[in-house]
Amino acid sequence: MMRIKLTFAFYIICIAQLLYSQSAITIDEQKILQQLSLVEEEDDVLQKFSHNFLKSIIVQNDSVIYYNPNGTLHLYKIQLRENIIVEKLSNGKHHGHNFNRLLFMHEDIVYSYGGEGLFNVNPSLIFFDVGNKEWYKKDIKNYPFDSRNIINSWVIGDTLAVLLNLSSEYSEELINKYTKYSFGYINLKDFEYNYQFSFNTESESELSVSNSDLIFDFKEYTLFGYRDEGLFSFYTLNKNTGEIFRIPFLDKVPYIRGKSSVYVKNNMMYFRKAENIIDSVNLDSITPDVTINFIKLYKSKLTKIGLNPPIVIIGTLLIGLLGIFLFKRRKSDKKLEDNNCIKEIEKRFIKLRGETITKEKLESQLGLNFASYDTTKTNRSIYIRLLNERGLVKIERVRKKDDKRYFDYKIL
Repeated sequence: MMRIKLTFAFYIICIAQLLYSQSAITIDEQKILQQLSLVEEEDDVLQKFSHNFLKSIIVQNDSVIYYNPNGTLHLYKIQLRENIIVEKLSNGKHHGHNFNRLLFMHEDIVYSYGGEGLFNVNPSLIFFDVGNKEWYKKDIKNYPFDSRNIINSWVIGDTLAVLLNLSSEYSEELINKYTKYSFGYINLKDFEYNYQFSFNTESESELSVSNSDLIFDFKEYTLFGYRDEGLFSFYTLNKNTGEIFRIPFLDKVPYIRGKSSVYVKNNMMYFRKAENIIDSVNLDSITPDVTINFIKLYKSKLTKIGLNPPIVIIGTLLIGLLGIFLFKRRKSDKKLEDNNCIKEIEKRFIKLRGETITKEKLESQLGLNFASYDTTKTNRSIYIRLLNERGLVKIERVRKKDDKRYFDYKIL
């Protein structure tokens, strides 16, 4: 009986190891580098391989990955088999403004989105044409004309979520001089940008995933690894929700290059340790202790009444200026009413009731003969309004009979 139990347990262990081995890929970097050196003559690519590789790959499936060295337009197809095969797909040798770009695959086409160079940033989406062995820009309908830089982005299904930094608002005094951001989605079927909302903020550091030492991108999750004194901590971005969280059992663990690997299939994540033991976890079962939901974070930047901050500022200024204008006008009215004896002026016009007089005579009766043109025009309007509001006399403007371009004043 004991023998049967031991045999059964042995088979269970073997089956589990077989299933895990099929679910976790092994990336032997040393062998890949050996094969890469056979097809690539550029020393810079080979020398930076150990630094670039694990944050510059796309996992197509268990046996094929693509490698685009960070900051270049080189592209390699790597077949993970017993005898590793590395094939260079690209012809071009030039570099692009694509450091820290988003590298992804959609419908078996490799894309590179955004990135930066030494002095420039790049808001474009490019794709690799296998037939021509070159990268080409992909036009996006309704893409914001003032797009300056890609701050954060991720692919889920047929949609590319993106936070753009725009060039339309600039402040020389701030560290991050461009303060306006726009969040939206790019449909990867028809390549049309769908705007969701925009906001302003002076700080950019919290809006994206910080640069990591390892990046593994999968269908519904992206894994980020951060090195600290030789040990790694892993975070995962749930691309369905836009939420990034720490993986508790992969906090400060060793990651031995060429022997370890992290892999996600459906909602299961597998971690192959150096001793070839595989840990696994269902990502849906994790209760995160450190989490950031980027979409909620971006929405929190909106004003409570849903207005764009610049509009609120402009509106406040206009209301303030209107208040100042009304106050000054009332103060001016009071001054004229008190200091120029409005009652005496009123008596003069009562004597003229029924007459139509010229503008010059009107100004003479108001005592405005020697004032400047602008002062005369302003005070004339104020006096007429004050007299009409008092009601004892009315002054109406009527067109001249002999020249309709000019006016006389009728006293009622």
